[in-house]
Amino acid sequence: MIPPRPRRHTVVGIVLLALLASVVASAAVVPALAAPPPRPLCDGCGDSFAEAAAERGVDVTVQHSTATVRVHENGSATWVVRNRLADDAGADRLRSDAGLRTAVADRAMWNTDLLSTAATDDGVVARYRDDDFAERTPGGALRSDAFTESYSLRNLAGLGADELTVVAPDGMHVAATVSGSTRSDDGTRTTLTEFTEDQEGEFVTFVPGDSPAGPLLSLVAVGSAVWLVAAANAVVFLALPTAAFGLLVGALLGGLSWARARSTRPLSRLGERAGAVLTVAGLFVTFGSLFAGVASLFGGSAAPAVGAGVTTTLVGVALSRPAVRDRLSYRTLVVVAAVAVLLAAAVTVAAAVVLRQNGVTRSLLSSLWFFVALFALLPAGYAAGRGDRRLALATAVSGFLVTILPLVPVTTPALGNGLLVALLTLVGGTAVAVVGSPLLTVGASLAADPSNPSDGAAETTRIVD
Repeated sequence: MIPPRPRRHTVVGIVLLALLASVVASAAVVPALAAPPPRPLCDGCGDSFAEAAAERGVDVTVQHSTATVRVHENGSATWVVRNRLADDAGADRLRSDAGLRTAVADRAMWNTDLLSTAATDDGVVARYRDDDFAERTPGGALRSDAFTESYSLRNLAGLGADELTVVAPDGMHVAATVSGSTRSDDGTRTTLTEFTEDQEGEFVTFVPGDSPAGPLLSLVAVGSAVWLVAAANAVVFLALPTAAFGLLVGALLGGLSWARARSTRPLSRLGERAGAVLTVAGLFVTFGSLFAGVASLFGGSAAPAVGAGVTTTLVGVALSRPAVRDRLSYRTLVVVAAVAVLLAAAVTVAAAVVLRQNGVTRSLLSSLWFFVALFALLPAGYAAGRGDRRLALATAVSGFLVTILPLVPVTTPALGNGLLVALLTLVGGTAVAVVGSPLLTVGASLAADPSNPSDGAAETTRIVD
């Protein structure tokens, strides 16, 4: 039986999904492409204030800076910025010259309106009005995108201040906030002492203090901002790679069915040697990665290959025993695949420590998820051997979805580095399907039985006899 070709509407659907992803993702990142040069979150604080003073010919040193942002019910905010200056000639000039002090403060803080400045014994205090710090969302909550450059015309580079505090409007509490911040006991304010790249892209929300639905209102507030990007990411990172992986596995299943139908040797004979086949393959991968320096795409380390090889060897040794093969079923092989994933992950981490190549890096830990897609091909092959091609495809695709779900950015626009990750996901899926094809074949051979009508080779033998 010739394997069926993909239906025309399936191919057209994938093409339309790709076009939709391009349009939506492009729309989502237009603000990022038009962003101004990098500026700290509080660009009227610290070094930025000193730079603005230098442009006016005043040399000052900021020893400490704080900012307090008081949010109002209409979404506007008042910034109170305090810069403590070293006691020198530059500081004296700013204290004595109100016009110069105003010009420096106005130049330092962008995208706000300067309200006033004042000289203190140890520095300068400036007040600003920010008309667009937050916006009203459905349900009565407020959402601020001041801490993310992905959804506003900003290009953030650090906190700027030594401490920044955001105060909720009267009668409201802080709900969602930036990771690493501290919240006051009464929930009316949140404070940051640093702002790194890992914290960018997070929203701050304010909800009515007496509302029991506060967490839900906060979720709606964030969701109303990120749904478009989340939809684009779902297409780019989930739908397209999964569809490509499903088509590839479907082609492998079709090829396996075609080979079985034309083979003169029952597939069950391979099942008797399945353990030996996996053992040899596992040993080859293990020693090949150790001595030939086979490097993984994830982190440039041989550790994932060692993990896959050692685990495949152990699975092969177990399947070499007839008593084990006689008790196999689809469910038991699903359990075997789950145990194999955990074992492969443990061996990979141990190998990374022992080999001392790149160590246990984030990219290495991310690569561990691909073991799920790899070993899911063993029960998928078994389902195919039993004649249930839909279950086989569902098993393989489910394993791939579990693999890539933790790697999908939910709210980060999927262009630039995001598209590179999506491409690597496609490449990784293709590699899993190709490298895991022996597991697929062995799984099918374990399900084959001379008395099983689904074994095409056995059926042919009976007709000949």
